[in-house]
Amino acid sequence: MLTTPFTFSLPTRVIFGQPAAEALVSQLKALAAEHVLLVSDRGLAQAGLPERLRAQLAQAGYAVTVFTGVSSNPTTAEVASGLAIAEELGVQAIAALGGGSAIDVAKAIAMLLANGGNYADYQWGNKAITRPSRPVIAIPTTAGTGSEVSKVMVIVDPENPFKKGVLSPLMFAHAAIIDPELTRSLPPQMTAATGMDAFIHALEAYIGKRTNPFTDQFALAAMEIIWQALPAAVADGDDMPARRQMSLAAVWGGIAMDQAGLGLVHSLSGPLTAHLHLHHGLANALILPYVMQFNLPAVAPDRRSRLAGLLGLEAGAGDELIVSALRRFVQGLGLPTRLCELDASAADFAVTALRSGPDWATIAEETTRMVLIGNNPRAASAGDCEKILAQMQ
Repeated sequence: MLTTPFTFSLPTRVIFGQPAAEALVSQLKALAAEHVLLVSDRGLAQAGLPERLRAQLAQAGYAVTVFTGVSSNPTTAEVASGLAIAEELGVQAIAALGGGSAIDVAKAIAMLLANGGNYADYQWGNKAITRPSRPVIAIPTTAGTGSEVSKVMVIVDPENPFKKGVLSPLMFAHAAIIDPELTRSLPPQMTAATGMDAFIHALEAYIGKRTNPFTDQFALAAMEIIWQALPAAVADGDDMPARRQMSLAAVWGGIAMDQAGLGLVHSLSGPLTAHLHLHHGLANALILPYVMQFNLPAVAPDRRSRLAGLLGLEAGAGDELIVSALRRFVQGLGLPTRLCELDASAADFAVTALRSGPDWATIAEETTRMVLIGNNPRAASAGDCEKILAQMQ
């Protein structure tokens, strides 16, 4: 039943299933953009993907400059480096090839090209975004972050590592090109982590305070598909039906997340990843069972029943059964459900930091300052967050 007013706006053109280079050429032609900055990350650069796309665009007559100085937790310095290149060359459009990090950096560059100043002006100085960003064409290589259909970007300021996003409806990408073939080579653990990020986008949007009948459809469809397709995509990266399903579900989860908001999982994940340098999706998956144990008493009965059904449980399943199902799902994907299960291959810095004893009280306090926490179905204090963190250890 519709109980509160809501607004839905998604100006991003979603292009699904077309080869990325072919679709990108069509979009650049429509924009009359002759010089393009292609933003990507170091891992994809080593694999040769940005150079391959650059060569395809060059063959089509476009001038393309490649910027691959993007890390897994992108910083303001990386944005400034890419912005300097874009300004010097006078590019007309920004293409982003990669996961959420590359797409967020591209959105930041495009916003600054149109609005001026530096990123800190908007992140900490409350400068208003008043002009539409330079056109961004997002080409995700993972099925998870949803950044290609969101109006948010999250960039870390090394001088103030507290994670604070910048958002504006003027920052939506012009187009999102979803080519599932680009996810084929994603390793199993990254497939699992990014897929869980998409699942949690949908879940938090569905149980959050700002949920509405429109976003519910995206959230429910995304969760249902991910519950079935993610284990298959993790088990066999060449299972293209599963990869296609995951790519579609990630877009739906991203739309639900951007329009209806997130909650305590992502609120905890921000400070935790900042302090321990964990991968965002891995951190979300690890946190999920503990936050759901905390949240379920505040979730409406009809939504709990619908969620239980999606997880393969009886409609009247109790909280413990729902939490256990989620924990088994995460474990079945090969992801940790306790911090002590982290191994150095996945999170070397985190393993070292855990041995020295992180400042859990600070992480808990920072969680309560995350804007996202206001959308959580149950109010959470710093003390509540400390208890959840203790359970995760």
